[in-house]
Amino acid sequence: MERAAVFLAELAPQARQVFEYLLRTPGRMVHCTELVDEVLGGPNGSDPAPRVAGVLSGMNKACGRSGRRYPFHWWQAPRGSTGATYAVRPSVAAVFLAARLSR
Repeated sequence: MERAAVFLAELAPQARQVFEYLLRTPGRMVHCTELVDEVLGGPNGSDPAPRVAGVLSGMNKACGRSGRRYPFHWWQAPRGSTGATYAVRPSVAAVFLAARLSR
């Protein structure tokens, strides 16, 4: 739980917003277009997949400082589709919720 608290403290603002959105529905697979629409202010004319990936790369510092790996899973789009899908396991979400409550 301590590493989760350090991870949260080190997140870049937009990465925190995306991660907290994923934490609200643990176990649910969320497509990158939903993250852009619901968290990142909507489409801006660019492809949502690299936009979300760029925001989530802001977690690199948090991973390094906390000693945690990325706390979500992602899946590439099937051939012929675009965008990735992301999800947080319920057990991982529980750890991060406990870390937030302990602050």
